[in-house]
Amino acid sequence: MQNVVAIPANPALVNSTEDFLHAIEHDRKDSAEKFIHMVDHLTDRVISLFLVEPAKLANVSGGQKKVIDFAVSTAGKASSMLTRQIFKKVTNAEFAPVVKNVEEMYWRAGDDNGNHPYIAFPVSDEFAAEFQKACQLCADERGQEDVALVTKVMGDLADQIIEDVFLPNTRTIKMGFVTQKALNVGVDGSRKAIHAVNNKVLKNLSNAELKNYMGHYASLLMQR
Repeated sequence: MQNVVAIPANPALVNSTEDFLHAIEHDRKDSAEKFIHMVDHLTDRVISLFLVEPAKLANVSGGQKKVIDFAVSTAGKASSMLTRQIFKKVTNAEFAPVVKNVEEMYWRAGDDNGNHPYIAFPVSDEFAAEFQKACQLCADERGQEDVALVTKVMGDLADQIIEDVFLPNTRTIKMGFVTQKALNVGVDGSRKAIHAVNNKVLKNLSNAELKNYMGHYASLLMQR
C-alpha cells in the first residue's frame, strides 16, 4: 500500500476515460478526440475542486470571487486549447505511453476504494504526513495557529496534480517550440492562479471555516 492523492471521478470523467481506453483498444480513428474530451473533463473536475468549491466553502467577498472567476476561466480555456493543439494529430501508436499513464491513474470503482472511481497518483510519505498534520490541526479548530502550513500543503497538492496528472502525458509527445512555450505559460498561469486563490482565501478564514475547508480535502489522501 502507498499514499495516494485520489480525486473523486464524476460520471462525465469516468465515461470519457472509459471511452478513450475503449477507442485505443479497438484502434479507432477518434482516439485523439476521445482523449481531448477526457482531459477537458479532468480539468473541469480539478478546477471545481481547487477553485470553485473552496470559494463556496469560504464564503468569499465579491472582490475575491472576481479573482477566482478569472482564474477558473483562464485555466479552463488554456487547458482546453493546449490539449487540442498538442494531441489532435497523435496516432494510436503514439498514444501508447499516454494509455499506460491513464491506466495507472484510473482507479476503477471496487472493493479497495469504497466502490467509487478515482484519478489517483502516488505522493511521498513526507507530503502525506504534512497534509495529515494540517488536516488534523484544522479538524481540531486550531488551523489559524499554522495557516502557513495549511497554505503550503494546499499549494503543494495543486502543484503535484499539475505535475503528476496533467504534464506526464505531454512529455510523451513531440511538440514544436511554440506549442511547448504556450504550454509552459499555461501551466505557470494555472499554478499561479491556484496559489493566489489559496493564499487569498486561507489567510482570512476563522478556525471554524478552516475546519470546514480542510475537511473538504482531507479525504483526498488515501492508501492504494
